Amino acid sequence: MKESAIFDYNEEFELQLLTEEELEKVNAKSFINLMAELFLKYETEIQKAFN
Repeated sequence: MKESAIFDYNEEFELQLLTEEELEKVNAKSFINLMAELFLKYETEIQKAFN
């Protein structure tokens, strides 16, 4: 069974109130976190590809 997504209104309001520069930093942080999670998840496959 798929979990239902929980919508965080406080987070959404904070994102809407950010300046453009602050929003870029938040997006960059989110991207780095996503890439780190993907790297950890697929670490063994990445190592196999480079060996």
